Amino acid sequence: MKPLFKHQKEALDFIVSNNGFGALFHEVGCGKTRTALEIFSHYKRLDPELKLFVICPLSLINSAWGEDIKQFTCFNYRNCHDETIELRKDTDIYIINFESLISENKIKQLHKMINFSKVMCVIDESSKMKNHKARTTKTLLSLRNYFNFRIIMSGTPAPNCETEYWAQINFIKPGIVHEKFYPFRYFYFHLERERNGKQEFTSGQIYSKLAAQQIFQRGWHYDITTQKRQLLMDKISPYCHYARKAECLDLPEQMDEVRLVDMGKKQASVYNSMKRDLIAEIQNSFVVAQVALAKIMKLRQITSGFAIDESGETIIIGENPKLQELKDVLEEAGKQQVIIWCQFQHEIRQIKDLLGDKAVTLYGETKDKDDSITAFKNGSAQYLIAHPKSAGHGLTFVNCSLQVFYSLDYSWELYEQARGRIHRAGQVNKCTYVHLLCKGTIDEEILNVLRNKKDATEILYRMVQGNLAEVGK
Repeated sequence: MKPLFKHQKEALDFIVSNNGFGALFHEVGCGKTRTALEIFSHYKRLDPELKLFVICPLSLINSAWGEDIKQFTCFNYRNCHDETIELRKDTDIYIINFESLISENKIKQLHKMINFSKVMCVIDESSKMKNHKARTTKTLLSLRNYFNFRIIMSGTPAPNCETEYWAQINFIKPGIVHEKFYPFRYFYFHLERERNGKQEFTSGQIYSKLAAQQIFQRGWHYDITTQKRQLLMDKISPYCHYARKAECLDLPEQMDEVRLVDMGKKQASVYNSMKRDLIAEIQNSFVVAQVALAKIMKLRQITSGFAIDESGETIIIGENPKLQELKDVLEEAGKQQVIIWCQFQHEIRQIKDLLGDKAVTLYGETKDKDDSITAFKNGSAQYLIAHPKSAGHGLTFVNCSLQVFYSLDYSWELYEQARGRIHRAGQVNKCTYVHLLCKGTIDEEILNVLRNKKDATEILYRMVQGNLAEVGK
C-alpha cells in the first residue's frame, strides 16, 4: 500500500492531537478521503467496535469513498443511499448522501444504529452546511452529539462569506465560536453599503425580519473587518488543518478524480430505450464501426440531458445531474481558474449561460478565439469552456491547474492533448482532472477506453455482449 503523503500524515496527527475532532480544509486533489480513512483506521485499532458514518455528495459514495476503501483498506462499506442504515458486524463504514440523510426514515435508522455503537462521523464537502437555516444544516447539528468523533472536510469551506463557517465549526465542537448563529453574526460582522462613492457602516443593532428585508433592499450587506476576520480565524485555527496543492511538494504531478452521478428517471428511460434500439440495429445489420460509433453519439448526448433529432433540432430531456455536479465542483474549487472540456455545442452554450461573464468559450461558434485565450490567461475570466479540437493543440494554460471533463470523446490523442494544456513547462502547481460520468453508462466505458488506450470499437463489442447494464432501475 502506498504510504501517506506528508500533509496527510500531518493531518492524521493533527486530528488525533485534537482527540478525534477537527476540519480538513484541503484543496481538490489533496487526498482528503484517504486521510479520513487513515484517521478512522487509527481509532478502529483502539476500539474494534467503532463504526464510521460518512455524509457526502451522492456522486462520491462509490467513485471516491468506495474506490479508496477498496484500494487503501480492508474495510467493508454500505451504500446507505441504496440500502438501509442498520448495525451489522460485517460492515465498518456507512456512507450516505446529504439528500437521503434528511429523510425521516433514514434518521430513524441512524438513531437506532448510533444508540448501540460508537460512531465516528465524517462530513465530506461540509460547505453544504453553509446556510444556517437549511434543513441539512439543522439535521446535522441535531445529530452532532451522538457521534463520538467528528471530522469535516472541504476545499472551500466558506466560498461566499465567513458566516458560512458557523455551522461547520459548531458541528466539530460547540463553544469554539458562539453556539447560536445570530450572536455569532452580531459579534463578528457589521452591515455595510456603498453610497455616493463612500462606504457606510453600522453595527451593534438587532433588526426584526421586516426591518432587515428593508435594509437589504437599500443595498446593505453583512461584511467583516480585517481585525474581526483575524479574530475569527484565530478562534477556529486550532481545529483546522489546511493543505494547498502548491505547498504539498510530495504530491504526484497529475491527479485524477471521477465523480459518478445517477441519471434521472426520465433520462434513464430515454437512455435505455435508445441503447436497446441501437444494439438491435448493430446486431441485425452490417453496420461498420465508424457508422455505429456515430449512432451511439446519441447515448453520449443523453447523459448530458439532451439529444439532437434527425432534423438537427436539440431536444431537452429535462434532467441533467451532470450540470448540478459541475456546480458543486466549481464551488469546491473556489477562486481557482478551471478549464471545462465539452464535446457538444449545446453543453458549451448551457454552461456559458450558467457561468455568465466569469466564463469564456473556445469552440466553433466562438467569434474571437484570441480574445477568449487572452481573457483566460490574464485572469479576467475564471472559466474556459472549450472543445478539445479548438484548444487541444499548441495552447499553454499554465495559469490553471484544474480541469473538468464534462463529456468525453473516444480519441486518446485529443484527450491527452487536452490534459497537456496545463501539464507542461511553466506549470508550478499539481494538476487535477475531474471526470463527470453518469453511472452505468457509456460515459464510464469511454473513460476506460481512454485510460487503457484501447480501440473505440471495444465499446461496441461490450454493448453487443451486454456488458453495459441498463441504468436507473
